Amino acid sequence: MTDAHDTITHAIPAAGAGAGFAHLPVLSIARSLTNPRKHFDPVFLQELADSIKATGVHQPILVRPLPAHRVADEQAWAKTEKRERAQYELIAGEHRWRACQMAGMAEIPAMIRDMTDAEALEAQVIENLQRKDVSELEEAEGFQVLMQHQGISADQMGAKIGKSRAYVYGRLKILDLCEEGRQALREGKLDYSCGLPIARIPNEQLQLKALQRAIAPHGGWNDGGRSRMSAREVQYMCQSEFMTKLEYARFDREDATLCATAGACSTCPNRTGANPDLFTDVDSADVCTNPPCFKAKEEAHAVRVRKQAQDMGCEIIDGRAAKELVPSAYSGGVTGYLRLDSPSDSPVKGKTLRKLTHKALEESGIKPTMVVNPHDEKELIAVVTPNQAEELLKMAGKAEAHKQLLADNERDAKQNEQNQKKQAEETYERDWRTEVARQIAVHTKEPSDACLVTAARMVTQHLATSLNGEYAKELCKMLELGKVAPKDAIRDLANDWAHPIALAGAILALRDKHYSPWYYEHNPSAPRNPELMAMAEACGVDVEAIKAQVKANMRAAAKQSANPAEGDTPLPPAARAGADGKGGKAKKSNNPAARAAEDAEKLSSAAATAGIAAALQSLSGDAAPGAAEAAQGDEAVPVAAAAAQAPAPLVTVKRPKPTAPAADTPASGGQQEPAGDAQDSADAQTAGKPLTPETRAGAAGKKVRVLSTVSKSMRVWIGEEGKAIELMGDCAVLVEFPAAPRCKPQTNSFDYSELEVIE
Repeated sequence: MTDAHDTITHAIPAAGAGAGFAHLPVLSIARSLTNPRKHFDPVFLQELADSIKATGVHQPILVRPLPAHRVADEQAWAKTEKRERAQYELIAGEHRWRACQMAGMAEIPAMIRDMTDAEALEAQVIENLQRKDVSELEEAEGFQVLMQHQGISADQMGAKIGKSRAYVYGRLKILDLCEEGRQALREGKLDYSCGLPIARIPNEQLQLKALQRAIAPHGGWNDGGRSRMSAREVQYMCQSEFMTKLEYARFDREDATLCATAGACSTCPNRTGANPDLFTDVDSADVCTNPPCFKAKEEAHAVRVRKQAQDMGCEIIDGRAAKELVPSAYSGGVTGYLRLDSPSDSPVKGKTLRKLTHKALEESGIKPTMVVNPHDEKELIAVVTPNQAEELLKMAGKAEAHKQLLADNERDAKQNEQNQKKQAEETYERDWRTEVARQIAVHTKEPSDACLVTAARMVTQHLATSLNGEYAKELCKMLELGKVAPKDAIRDLANDWAHPIALAGAILALRDKHYSPWYYEHNPSAPRNPELMAMAEACGVDVEAIKAQVKANMRAAAKQSANPAEGDTPLPPAARAGADGKGGKAKKSNNPAARAAEDAEKLSSAAATAGIAAALQSLSGDAAPGAAEAAQGDEAVPVAAAAAQAPAPLVTVKRPKPTAPAADTPASGGQQEPAGDAQDSADAQTAGKPLTPETRAGAAGKKVRVLSTVSKSMRVWIGEEGKAIELMGDCAVLVEFPAAPRCKPQTNSFDYSELEVIE
């Protein structure tokens, strides 16, 4: 039943009346062997199969009866697969035919047309070219097959498909790409616009070299280095590295006998002018695209010129002598000679000496000298001496040119003299410095004390320079060097200390104190602060005691945070005052270490006392009453009632002060002194004798005291007493000072004039 809106369709034409339409079994159709399309995207095929399964095929495929020459092969193939042989050959629509098989369709709509092989091939090529997703390589392969089968030219091919001659030539040229390049095109690693410049290189080895450069990661700034060369970059690379302008040729471009197999450059097919449609991006028609051929012609020309020079009896200079005459590959000048064929060596701008003196050169009998360019052995440079050039210019009647040549020679002579003087000065300055460095290196095999101290100071100053600002300030605070110009203060300290290498160790330890949880989590076997630990061991610092005290302080802080009511003990004035010491509101520091110090100042007296008790117990091993409880954070009996109100500082090595002599000793004056007077006597200290160069030799093993004559950075040691344990160099004395229990003694070196022996 129909209505007014139905479309009336006509009956299928009878056989012999043209193309027929039918629903054919999918398995009755064999794929074509000449289809230009070789690649079928599996993702697209699956999407097409899903669509066909849902709504069917909307556009019929084109087939023809299976040609007679394929029947036997198809029969054998069908027998192998145990099926009926195909009766039709697919001409167009292979995507739809494959998708129907994937979708499990039994039949497919098809247009059936009687076609010859040539008509089938033409239909396939043109049908594929009309699609947007056909690749340039598939398009080129289709052009090639159709042109070969029908015997048509590129111009005729362009007219058949409605494309220009340059378009067809560009597509066909891509077929000259090496197999690796074609594969890169199929896989999407290479674009057609990048592949065409490479395909124009007539040498396969050079094509491979250019291809590797083109598809390698190019180091894009915004994609992590994954991008490749652009089409413009590939074009530039191919022109600059795989093409040569013929205007630079040293040989005669019209000489067809130079290389018999190549012929003349003007008629060579590898010249850009031979096929301008392929080289629209090259700005000259006289460019050689075959570098190996160009190089072979240059070598043949050099051999010919050399033989001609030998036949004429010309002197030929090569090898080391030529290298002395032509030291630079860039200037091209020949020392002591003038080039006949270079305008740079001519007194007349734009004209060479050979052109100026052509007839005179032939009539004078002067034979030019041939210099083999040591930087390019294919080039022979024809030169004459300045005197020969003057004679030739006189004979040629070039008076002005002769006068100009004399002026140029005089100018060049002065310039050469200045250059030689400058070179001699540079050689002198470089050589004496090198010899000084060599002798220093030799002396380091058995270094003197002065060598060791100077080297240590230099190393320390360099390390001080490498410190960042925060670390420099921190080190200055540790060493009480002040707050102004911390790096300069540390460098000055390196000059003042008798053993600056120890300061270098302190700097390295400070730089190594950084703690990174992330790093140690991902590198569990990495050493923990090796430089910090090595210097701690060398200096006798009890690391475990410091760890215990820090833990005790943290427990005390945690206890105070949990029980704020216990913090009713008045804090010291410094703790109550603001950051400016005036009672104002303290500013919060951005530095983590500073914030930790500010938080520590807020501890209560009880928490501080408990922390000190636990730390003292861990250091001394004594079971002080209440210390264990304080360390665990429980209620504790008051310990060390006279302890400071502020939290305990980190463990430091304490140098003991000298005690006052007993009341009944001669040093006491034979009288009993009050406690305060006894302290005054201790401050006065026992009299001693300053060391002298004569008494220094016997100072080892004796008790000594540091005098007030020490340098500024060592004043903290004034009045300290220790034992001279070693003599160092000509002036220094190594002194060992007593330390706190369980800590190693401290050592430092002083000049003998800074010490006195205690009698």
